[in-house]
Amino acid sequence: MSQPLVVEPPLQIATWSPTKYNGRFTAMVSGYLTVVNNCLALTRDSKELTTKDNTYLLVLADDSFSWDVDKEILLFEGKPYKIGDELYLGGGAFTYPNANITDQVEVSWIECGLDKGWLGG
Repeated sequence: MSQPLVVEPPLQIATWSPTKYNGRFTAMVSGYLTVVNNCLALTRDSKELTTKDNTYLLVLADDSFSWDVDKEILLFEGKPYKIGDELYLGGGAFTYPNANITDQVEVSWIECGLDKGWLGG
């Protein structure tokens, strides 16, 4: 008897479309790419258990990156990153719900299970 085919849903990558009215985000963060509830995220420490307290939903400007589905590689600023790699990223932190930002973020926050994000790209 053959096993049923299990198809995983595609990784959710939160995006936003910056405008000239958003200002400039000048803070920096370093963290490790991870996946939380099938959403791309950034966690502080690769050796620490990933929780919503130490993890940000990674929100990238919609024209700043590409994702290779087959290789599971994020191409950001001309460099490839895989899950677990360290990433240095400019931007700014925010919490959900923040009416100024969260209505611009393209992802299901509830499905991701995170209540803070890092807006970058």
